[in-house]
Amino acid sequence: MIEEHPFKYFLPENPNKLIIGSFPCFNGIDYGDWFYSGSGKNDFWELLSKVFQLPAKTRNHKEELCRKNRIGITDIALKIKRKKGNCSDSNLEIIEYNLDNIKLCLSKGIDTIFFTSKFVDKHFSSQFTNLGIPTIVLLSPSPAANTYIATLHEYKKLLNSKLISGTFEYRLLKYKEALL
Repeated sequence: MIEEHPFKYFLPENPNKLIIGSFPCFNGIDYGDWFYSGSGKNDFWELLSKVFQLPAKTRNHKEELCRKNRIGITDIALKIKRKKGNCSDSNLEIIEYNLDNIKLCLSKGIDTIFFTSKFVDKHFSSQFTNLGIPTIVLLSPSPAANTYIATLHEYKKLLNSKLISGTFEYRLLKYKEALL
């Protein structure tokens, strides 16, 4: 079954950051109230809430957080098929890229593009070359990425030193380094 993106991009006045994700998770009922909230398992909004010290519980909170921090948000895919019944990026087959919306976002003075996974970076790079805008791949906020994070030397070192207590704190540290 082909799914079409349920949300329009979000672009505040004078954005300087653009976060590009993959595609919303369908939880069996809906896609949630806005980007990255359908499964209820993704840490994206909790991470941004802690980085910027603003609430991100409702759609209005999330939009206000993005406005105050000049963050645009969209996804790489406009239409997808899922190879299996889960929300993992590796499960997505992109049928149509979200090119028009991404181009519109990029035309508004974006200084840095952030990707929520290597999957997004790979697909973005296949469609956009030589933009001259710095890009940063964030650690995926999906619980599926915990296995990968656990293999990272820096994560193990910080965990053994008791400077962090788990994957969420490690992601938070990395998100702060990238976004602040």
